Amino acid sequence: MDSQPGFPVDAEEEFRSRFRSAPLTFLALDYDGTLAPFHADPMQARPLEGVVGILGELKRLPKLTLAIVSGRPVKEVVQLLGIRDIPVVGAHGFERLMPDGTLRTREPDAVQKEGLEKARQAALEEGWGDRLEIKVASVAFHTRGIPSAKAAAMEKRMRTRWTTLASPHDLECRPFNGGVEIRASGWHKGEALGELLKELPEEALCVYIGDDDTDEDAFKALGDRGMGIKVGDVGETTAAKAFLRDCQAVREFLRTVLRAFSAAGNGPAGARDGRRKGKERS
Repeated sequence: MDSQPGFPVDAEEEFRSRFRSAPLTFLALDYDGTLAPFHADPMQARPLEGVVGILGELKRLPKLTLAIVSGRPVKEVVQLLGIRDIPVVGAHGFERLMPDGTLRTREPDAVQKEGLEKARQAALEEGWGDRLEIKVASVAFHTRGIPSAKAAAMEKRMRTRWTTLASPHDLECRPFNGGVEIRASGWHKGEALGELLKELPEEALCVYIGDDDTDEDAFKALGDRGMGIKVGDVGETTAAKAFLRDCQAVREFLRTVLRAFSAAGNGPAGARDGRRKGKERS
């Protein structure tokens, strides 16, 4: 595989070695800030140019399995990606799109629901209702597009109010890139990823790529089964083993993975069949 900027030498050597020997590679990716640049309007955060096509080719690889793991609702991820046959985990793991197309949802308990409603009311009292996103197990407060100093003050105020609600209602308050969120405890991206890992062969190489604080749960869940890759500046405190600078670097990494499979004779099925027929005609 091509050298990847942001990969420590030991991490890159480990990845190359395990990639070559693994019978299956499992690649899970966050959406916002990983496949799609951030946008003040969340529904305008489109995948970086070329990403959808690359994912389409990757999902045809016989020795690779893809999944998207996002804090967004599953419906939004599917709508923005435009690909319906890639497994999607949404709402920080509280939603999962199953292979048969059904949506499996984990519901918060009654105490958690009460706390989430109080959190919503607290934001309304501050006059910030238009900045809220209501999900199945969380309430997110978005500040993207607001000047940074003002956004920081708003997030601090909202976090202060929500923190008082968290413990009595079995909730947790966590920052994300562009806001703060209060959500039900007991399930998160790491738990959801662990569930996906149980469905894979023990020898599979598992790679998770994400940019946010909520992705740290997933990096930790990998353990010795694979490698977490943080999207962002090299040197950030993280449980990931390597870095990719931004969405553009993620796109190039995905292209590198695709080229590596093709070079090993494990390219997309259609492409292999086409090459085989071409040889038969020559």
